[in-house]
Amino acid sequence: MSDTTIVTVSRDDLAKMLEDAVSKAVALAAESSQEMWAASDLARHLGVSARTISEWAKQPGRLPPKHGRRWRRGEVLRWERTAADAEKGGAQ
Repeated sequence: MSDTTIVTVSRDDLAKMLEDAVSKAVALAAESSQEMWAASDLARHLGVSARTISEWAKQPGRLPPKHGRRWRRGEVLRWERTAADAEKGGAQ
């Protein structure tokens, strides 16, 4: 008996699978970052003003957890991905 399985995949499907795998690997690497972001960095990343970040920070759960007066980049990216995944799940 052989444990070998042959799978046929189109070139486009293989390219998409590789693209998805690389994208996930890059995201996971970024999420492990310990780089600290100030409100201005977070604002720039989210496309809002620093004042908006200050207002959102007053609302529990509106932003990822702060560490002192800063946010960890990796936690921000993980928080964004989790929110995007939840949106996708809710849209189906």
